[in-house]
Amino acid sequence: MAGTAAAATAASETASDVLSVRVTTQTYPPRHERHGTPHAVVERVFTFTAGNGTAVVDQTDYGHAGRFNPCHLRSASPALQPKTPQLLAAAEALAALL
Repeated sequence: MAGTAAAATAASETASDVLSVRVTTQTYPPRHERHGTPHAVVERVFTFTAGNGTAVVDQTDYGHAGRFNPCHLRSASPALQPKTPQLLAAAEALAALL
């Protein structure tokens, strides 16, 4: 029975160490109510999900079509708030791959 408890503990530790990232991209047409500019605006949303919470980072090309602005933290669970600089750096690194 001790082996089963150890295996369950190892499995739960592994599950809490998992970080998943989902990246979505949406294009808003010119003069859309969300931005009002004469150009289409592209928005990327990076959703980081960990065992202790979720953080959402966004990035747009608002103001200069085709050239993205720095990533911005939209929301974060309290447990992930101290990791804001790392989350932003991760989103910037992923954005460089897109």
